[in-house]
Amino acid sequence: MTETPISQVCIVDDDSDFVEFLGQYLEVRGLAASGFATAEALLKSSDLAKFDFFILDLGLPGIDGVDLITLLRARTNAGILVISGRMGPDAFNSALSAGADMFINKPIRFDQVYNAIASVCRRMSLRIVGNSPWRLLVKRSELVAPDGGTVSLTPVELKILHRLFDDPSQVVTRQQLSDAAGIITSGDDRNLDSAIFRLRRKIEKEASQPSPLKTVHGLGYQVFKPVEIIHP
Repeated sequence: MTETPISQVCIVDDDSDFVEFLGQYLEVRGLAASGFATAEALLKSSDLAKFDFFILDLGLPGIDGVDLITLLRARTNAGILVISGRMGPDAFNSALSAGADMFINKPIRFDQVYNAIASVCRRMSLRIVGNSPWRLLVKRSELVAPDGGTVSLTPVELKILHRLFDDPSQVVTRQQLSDAAGIITSGDDRNLDSAIFRLRRKIEKEASQPSPLKTVHGLGYQVFKPVEIIHP
């Protein structure tokens, strides 16, 4: 079966902070996200047809979440994920009967949301489009791959990548990297090279794709993929 790519996510929730921060997180993971505070605002929007995935709260002012799911299902086959503080089987059954694909209760972590989207996509033969570069999330000490895979970084690994990502067009010498990461240098740079080797292996294991770092023999190291530093 041919997979249909998704890249445009709509979040409908009257909690503006939740919409903003979840949208920022999804954009880091490579998805474009737009937010609406009410069902009415979404239904009046000229952008409605562009969305290929919806994340909804049930307790919306005006038209509630269950009715919104019904209205959306009459217009689209897009994925629908419900994230709600409503507890109990009635809310769950109502949402799924109206056409939702998955229901998870608040409070949630944002990585749970992304994993839920991925799960729905697998079931519906959809494919998440990863259109972002490698991203270094400084505050979270995480490296995020273009397809959304996340690598947790030690303080030294974070400093190494921060120095490399800071000017990706330039080769960073071993001495510059050692100074930035606080690594005690040795005559043969073995301490730094060992740290880089471990970091590459870690990225390849946790992100399931090749590391964006390359060795420039006789000079130092450089990144060779599109990269971005995120300072929340």
